Amino acid sequence: MKWIAFIAILGCGGSSPAPAPPASPRPEAPVVAPVGNPPPPPDLLGGPAPATGNRCDTVAASDLSIDGLVDDWQDTHVVARVGAASDGAVELRCGWDGSTLALAIDIKDDRVVRVKGGHEDHVTIALAAGGKPLSLAVYPANALARSKITKPAKVMAADSLQPKGFSIELAIPASAIPGFSVATVAFELDLVFHDSDAATGGDTQPLQIRQPLELSERKDLVDDFLASVKLRKADIKVDVMADLDPDRRGKERLVAGGTVIGILTDQYAFVSLPAATAADVKQVALIPLGARGHQIVSAVVRQSGNGGSRELLMLWTVWSGQLQPLAQIEVRKEMAGNVLEAGWKLVKGKQGPELWVEPKPAVGWTAETWNEVPAPDLDPIVLPWDPMRGGVAYTLTGAELARRDLPPPKPKKR
Repeated sequence: MKWIAFIAILGCGGSSPAPAPPASPRPEAPVVAPVGNPPPPPDLLGGPAPATGNRCDTVAASDLSIDGLVDDWQDTHVVARVGAASDGAVELRCGWDGSTLALAIDIKDDRVVRVKGGHEDHVTIALAAGGKPLSLAVYPANALARSKITKPAKVMAADSLQPKGFSIELAIPASAIPGFSVATVAFELDLVFHDSDAATGGDTQPLQIRQPLELSERKDLVDDFLASVKLRKADIKVDVMADLDPDRRGKERLVAGGTVIGILTDQYAFVSLPAATAADVKQVALIPLGARGHQIVSAVVRQSGNGGSRELLMLWTVWSGQLQPLAQIEVRKEMAGNVLEAGWKLVKGKQGPELWVEPKPAVGWTAETWNEVPAPDLDPIVLPWDPMRGGVAYTLTGAELARRDLPPPKPKKR
């Protein structure tokens, strides 16, 4: 029986003559889909259609006058709205041009309160991209007090008093938001309007908008990736941002579902796993095996055939936005009730972290009944009766995986 799409005949042990070794399952070559340059700024006549939902409109920051007025935002949509105009309300619009996030905040409030030593009307904003949030605070100007804005130096901000409240405009370079990278598809926003109407008997409950702000063309990349690999969002089992690529600054996005693992940066690349169904992909996880906190991608894949089954621990590193295979390690083999299995763990080594793969006690098979010839193009399962080694230690140097034998366990004293 052939392995699905990638494998020759499975060689599991037994008392019969040793079968031919199975061919190594090879993942498909990574598929790359470049995104190209950020979209050009919209012109007045032929710009892109307004976005919807949580997605920011395509708005060139250079076309905005950051003066606190919202007259520049007439052709954009409201991404969030909270409260009631009669007792305080907030409307939020956002724009994105590939490098700068712009926000327009329109606040309806019958009385803008600014008092010394007391509670004052103000807005706090936190934006995160997987790291520590960038924070701002805006205390609007009124007839009694000047505007007071606390912000990072690179952020442009202004407020403007309105007949029924005030408005705020912000232009925030994406590079100023900790954790931002080419793989960032959304910013997490936490905006709070602190309304101080206690003196007039109004509602002083803060109004909060807490939601993601999707970045137009970057969100399209995710949709394109899912369409390419024929996955639905419901199929996704792993979706994390992590420091995976030593060749790039910032974090990359790992997405796994079905029998596919993808890496998303300013493009996407993916591998198809040698698994018959999604249920045969038992695990996709990150292992911090690289230097300076870089992680590698791992998957445990079950394969069945010829009356038996085996499991492979497959490892990849990410380099220049692409998945590069490191190793395929047999960690479980089963046939007719006989089982060989290996466990693995991360160990602190002298030169850095090491991945130790060590055998577990055999079930059924013995040194005398095991007669499989190891496959030459994968790492065969470690044997519990091997007198020369007690497992294998794997270390990562650049994009290469080094191996060394672990000493066999010392015999127990009787």
